[in-house]
Amino acid sequence: MTYQLRLRPQVESDIEETALWYEERQAGLGGAFVHEVGQAINALKESAPLSSSAPPLSHPLDVPEEIPLRIIFVVKGEIVTILCVIHAKRRKPLWRDRLPEPSE
Repeated sequence: MTYQLRLRPQVESDIEETALWYEERQAGLGGAFVHEVGQAINALKESAPLSSSAPPLSHPLDVPEEIPLRIIFVVKGEIVTILCVIHAKRRKPLWRDRLPEPSE
């Protein structure tokens, strides 16, 4: 099954800001991060979990040096909504403010 993807508006800035931060620390790391996010998003499109009984779900990213980043998403029917790309140890649950409305 192929899922439809929706990205909350803030997701692009999450990715851009994180990529810039990593690029400032090591040349090429920001690009590697963006590439890995793209790969992970494509993987979700093809094989998102069939059950979202305990949303939101997360998908770890395998970026260099095992940086603990996750893609936080919810699945509703055939639609995967990506809420944010976030550092796994971030305390504030950023995704909560981005949950889709029940009508979405």
